[in-house]
Order: sequence, then C-alpha cells, then structure tokens
Amino acid sequence: MWKLLRASAILAVVMVACVTRTGTALADRARDPKQDQKSHIKPDVAAILRQSTDTYAKMSSYRHTARWSITGKTADGEVREELSFTLALDRPNRFVYKLDSKSKIFPPVAAYSDGDSFINFKTIAGLIPIKQYTKAASPATYKGINIVDDIEFLPIGTYVIALMLQGDVLSDKDIRAAMEKATQKPAVTENGKKWQVVEMLFGPREEPIQLYFGSDDHLIGKAVQKGDVRITEIVDAVKIDKPIDAATFQYALPADAKQVERFSAPQRPDDAHRAVSPSRIAGR
Repeated sequence: MWKLLRASAILAVVMVACVTRTGTALADRARDPKQDQKSHIKPDVAAILRQSTDTYAKMSSYRHTARWSITGKTADGEVREELSFTLALDRPNRFVYKLDSKSKIFPPVAAYSDGDSFINFKTIAGLIPIKQYTKAASPATYKGINIVDDIEFLPIGTYVIALMLQGDVLSDKDIRAAMEKATQKPAVTENGKKWQVVEMLFGPREEPIQLYFGSDDHLIGKAVQKGDVRITEIVDAVKIDKPIDAATFQYALPADAKQVERFSAPQRPDDAHRAVSPSRIAGR
C-alpha cells in the first residue's frame, strides 16, 4: 500500500490527502500488462513495465537502500525530511521492508519475515499514537505476503519494486489506475547512465510521479513526486542474487509495541485521513 502525500498532508502530524482502502479482492487484481484486457496502458509504458517486472521476478535475492527526501511548504514554514529505508528479499520467504531512520514526522514501520515468523509493525494514528504488531507463521513464499493490503510503504519506487518482485506490478488497483494514465517521457542521461522515464498520474488531481528505469538493466533507480510536496527517492546500494545477512531480516520492536490479533481502527472517525501512518499509497 502506498499513499500520496501533499503539502496539506504534512501539517502537524502529517495530513493525508487521500482515503486509505482495505480488502482489495483477488478478483480486482490485474495481470501482466500484455495479458490484462481490463487495463488500457500505452504500449511503450507496458513494455517498460513488462521488462522491469520480468527482471525483478527472476531474482533469487534482492536488497536496496532507499534514500528518501521530502520537501513541502506549510503554514508554519518549510518541512524537510531525509529518511532511509531497507527493502530486501531472499527467496523463498525471507523479506523485510523497514524505516531505518528516526523521523520527526513519520512513525517507525517495519514488516519482516525471517523464514519462520512474519511480523507486521505499524503505528495507529490518533491523538495518542498506538504501536502495534501482528505475528504469524511466514508464508511458504514471498507471494504469500499481501503487500498490497497489509504492509505500509512510504517510498513509491520501493513499493513498485516490491510488487515487481512478486511478479505483478498491477496487483494494486491504484498503481494500475495510475499506469493507465502514464506516459513515457524523453529518455535522460545522468552520470553516464541512460534512463527511461515513465510519468504516472495519481488520483483525481492527477499528480505526476516519475519513475526512472535503467535502459540497460531495467531496474528502477529513482522516483520523483512533483507538486506541492516534492519527494525524491534514490534507490541505492543494490545487491542482486548475492548472500544477504540474516540480521537484515530482523527488527528491534519498540518496547511499548503490543502484539495484537488485528490492528486497531483509527481512534477518531477522521483519523483515517490523518497520516502518521506511512500507509497505503492510494491516491484519492
């Protein structure tokens, strides 16, 4: 899940200018861009998505660090954050997504499977934020983790990569809708590397988000969200098909985090619209 952030979304504890959604039905999920008859994605965009998805889906292991910067102007002045995230996968079922940095705005978040147990940790928004986590047996494979509905992502590039590692970038209906509005922009060369740029449009405001795909390796290297909030994500320290330290798939839960069977609802009706949670990226 991923959510679109706007300037109004980072006032005080960060307001989210979208409504998060739950319970995406399996029947709602799209398939490969060339096979899905319900998706109307431009052929050049579909080709880039297909090449990239095929590349990630074949990897036996993957790891990256996402360097994420956000800048936005509020009534109190400019807000700026520099954060770091880890995404890693070691098939069949070791996986982690976690915020590595301490943030003034966004609460800690982590979802990780060590091969035996899968723990999903998040902070429930409200006047008094509540730290909770669920614990279950690890699914047999990474595809068994419902990253669309259960895991809360902030960096959009990292989320798209996580979807591609599962083999279906269109399994999130909001990503699919954005890709149906997407266009391929002119290629750019930065530091000697050529990039194919896909600009997708999120939500009713059609806010532009650009994804940079390596022309040679088809890997996502950067994502840029433009608008009243500018977010730049750099995908760095990439490791492919190399051993990953077991410690990567661990996380020190806060002492005040409580294990629950299911996460609490927001504490007030309008808290569902308040982002303290780096949650779903549904651009509505």
